[in-house]
Amino acid sequence: MSRTTKSHPSKRLIGALIAAVVGITTFGISSPASAATAPVGLGSAQEIRNQHSSMCLDDFDFGTQPGAEVRQWSCTEGSNQRWQVTDLGTGYAEIKNTFSNLCLDNFDFGTTPGSEVRQWSCNGSTAQQWRITSVGGGYAEIANRHSDLCLDNKDFRQLDGSPIQQWTCTGSKAQRWALTDPTVQKITWTLNRVASPTADEADAYARITDAMNRAVARYNRLSNISRSLTVSYSPGTPTADANIYGQIRFGKERVYMVEGTAMHEISHTVGLGTSTTFNTNCENSSWDSALALLRTWDGPDATIQCTPGHILNYGLNYNSEFSQLNLERHVKLVQSMLSDGM
Repeated sequence: MSRTTKSHPSKRLIGALIAAVVGITTFGISSPASAATAPVGLGSAQEIRNQHSSMCLDDFDFGTQPGAEVRQWSCTEGSNQRWQVTDLGTGYAEIKNTFSNLCLDNFDFGTTPGSEVRQWSCNGSTAQQWRITSVGGGYAEIANRHSDLCLDNKDFRQLDGSPIQQWTCTGSKAQRWALTDPTVQKITWTLNRVASPTADEADAYARITDAMNRAVARYNRLSNISRSLTVSYSPGTPTADANIYGQIRFGKERVYMVEGTAMHEISHTVGLGTSTTFNTNCENSSWDSALALLRTWDGPDATIQCTPGHILNYGLNYNSEFSQLNLERHVKLVQSMLSDGM
């Protein structure tokens, strides 16, 4: 994909000069400065994930030249989505992409809502300094020192390649970001086992373990969800089931000991079909974010089809639905439903 890279040397030069003189004491005696609050989310290879879209800040198209674009993309744990977040000791941080070795930059030193965010050679200017402040729940607001505007998921979008901008800080989910090490798993699980399993139990444990590992890995990559799950082999269970307390049971039928079924049951543990809000939103068709996402896939007339305890759209209710595309969309839709309060 071709792209246009623009720069205005005068602005860059002025910004660099400003950066060079920051902190120089003017004539007279300066009063002691109070200690700056350190930014959160520091690390050598952090993922920066938007709360609304659950997508990652991405060095778009693996750019390596100053002016390279920054967009959001489904999280892959790739080096172009990993960022070195370094405390500058001033209450601000530098955010450098591990693939491009370029810094997250307030492009052209913008100061108005809608100003671009790109990557640029690291130079220490205020356009590359970011205040990263915890807003609770594992999320942070990321504001530029030069513009005092917040890093923002433009128009609350949920598609790969959607733009990132700066905007007046509002505290919305479009401006909340989780800065974490992607190798640390948000969803964890344990399997209840008997000490001396029979051949049937040992086989079931192996199949369930494979299914859960695959399902949890996909959920961890594509969602913001944190959950501890307890899984059991329960031969008396007809297929598989789960509850909102994080408990999943697999019955004796091996056909259900697969990733798609495990993902279906994980969705129940986070509220799909098991929470009061799910039922309320279904009754009132109050799926603003989820419906907008669904229509980008299935057209402008698509609707969230609720049935008792389930959804028909990408709900993974039957083995015939277990394509790779459907598995990916299932997680994204569940995440979007959580953004709608599920």
